[in-house]
Amino acid sequence: MLEIIVEGTVGAGKTALVEILEKEWNMKGFYEMNDELADQLLERYYADRHRWCLTMELYFLHKRFLQLQQASQIERAVMDRSMLGDFVFVRMQKHLGFLQPVEYTIYEQFYKTMSKISPQPKLLVYIKCDVRTAMRRIRKRGRPYEMNVEEEYWKQLVKFYDEAFFADMKGNVLIVDGDDLDFVENERHRTLVLEAIERSLRTEAVRCLDSGGLRTLESWYNKV
Repeated sequence: MLEIIVEGTVGAGKTALVEILEKEWNMKGFYEMNDELADQLLERYYADRHRWCLTMELYFLHKRFLQLQQASQIERAVMDRSMLGDFVFVRMQKHLGFLQPVEYTIYEQFYKTMSKISPQPKLLVYIKCDVRTAMRRIRKRGRPYEMNVEEEYWKQLVKFYDEAFFADMKGNVLIVDGDDLDFVENERHRTLVLEAIERSLRTEAVRCLDSGGLRTLESWYNKV
């Protein structure tokens, strides 16, 4: 069964959290960046975004759809990124002019069809972080095709991610403050995150987590 999907902008720490859940809880992880063709498409996209945008996005959408089907058949599955996360990229691509309106329409039709028949997780974990945090982590991992991307691109992506995931926040959601919590390097923060995920899997709600503990969405907004 698909238990958890981890979401967030590029550099938020999605893959790291999936790896932690695999190690700590013996879950089965499904990763985005795990095949040669994906890397090739990303390299070509960053070199010529207008030419390769639709090709790349349709490939990732189809791959995500297949992963969701596979994950739903496996006990204790956790996924790195959702179909909605894929669509966030596409909305931004249209806004920046890398997708023509007709290309966007084609993608949207595929997305709507696939999302209707795709399984939903028990819990969505959204790692929220600002562009400075994301860029620091992007530089640290040093993927060549990401290193030369202009800062404005990452700023727009963070903006579109927050708009998409906060526009209609409902269901079982845990928002992790990725600027405040470093669950990779800080053992206490990692424990906080894992405990919050465990609690969120038991009872449905929209919760926010920072170093001060779990909060309601309203009190988290008041904090920031």
